[in-house]
Amino acid sequence: MSARKNNKFSLKRSSVKTFLFFLIFTSLLWLFIQFSKNYTQEVEVMIQYTSIPKDKIFNERSDQKLRMILNGNGFRLMNHNWSKPTLEFDVKKAIVQEEDQYLFYVDKESSLLKKKLDFRGRILSVQKDTLRLKVDHNLTKKIPVQVDRDIQYAVGYGSGKGLEVVPDSVQISGPSQIIDTIRYIPTEDLKLEGLNVDYSSELKVSLEELPETITVVPSQIKASISVSKFTEGSQKIPITLNNVPEGLEIKIFPKEISVVYRVGLDKYNEVNPRDFMIVADYAKASEESLYLTLELVNKPAYIHDERLQVKQIQFVVLK
Repeated sequence: MSARKNNKFSLKRSSVKTFLFFLIFTSLLWLFIQFSKNYTQEVEVMIQYTSIPKDKIFNERSDQKLRMILNGNGFRLMNHNWSKPTLEFDVKKAIVQEEDQYLFYVDKESSLLKKKLDFRGRILSVQKDTLRLKVDHNLTKKIPVQVDRDIQYAVGYGSGKGLEVVPDSVQISGPSQIIDTIRYIPTEDLKLEGLNVDYSSELKVSLEELPETITVVPSQIKASISVSKFTEGSQKIPITLNNVPEGLEIKIFPKEISVVYRVGLDKYNEVNPRDFMIVADYAKASEESLYLTLELVNKPAYIHDERLQVKQIQFVVLK
């Protein structure tokens, strides 16, 4: 009884295998017949240009896609269904070469076109028979970097040189009409509070607002601040009177005033009164006023937060 059941099970399993074999075989045969038939299909071809001169840059307004109608069996069209084919055009072989554009002729009957497409069927039509590559003049120049910073020192500390960046400029390349409008390249913001030690870090160049056609080298800069203890100092500086008309004598009161400033302890003894100049410009005096406004026009580079203890002085005209 058991042997009879096993025989029946074996026959059923054999029948299933036979059925599956013929199902797969007939399916493959049907697919083969279908793919052997001719079909007409529209495909989109990507365009790529090669050998563009180094002093030129690709313009996005160029022809970058080309639609065409192909005729061939399913096997020949299969690759073009799975992925978009790419056609390459060498700039050196353009039928027209101008300063800002190159033209290429697309011949649907050309065997070279079929070879580039890797297609053995027929090309019935193409969207356009002339492709246009537009180019811009590729300009390279150095542009200063600009760091938007908010630096707050701890009480009693400061920096004689302030923020230093290396390099202080970057090299940018791209279409000349865009490059000529760029005056500086920003970096990421720098915000520091309570700074009382030397600082150094890398800051990334900000590219968010630049077109994709612009390249910037390097992509980051080094920012550093030398921090030292600061103290307050002052100097008595004589006032220089400018633009006094010939034949006119002017007396001013006082003749010298104090300049108060902050300076690093390491530079405190280097401050010299001769490094300062305070000017009173008579040409800016109004007829009704008896005062001249003072202006600090020269000072050492390493002092900070300088202020004049007196902002105006009296004057008298002697005739």
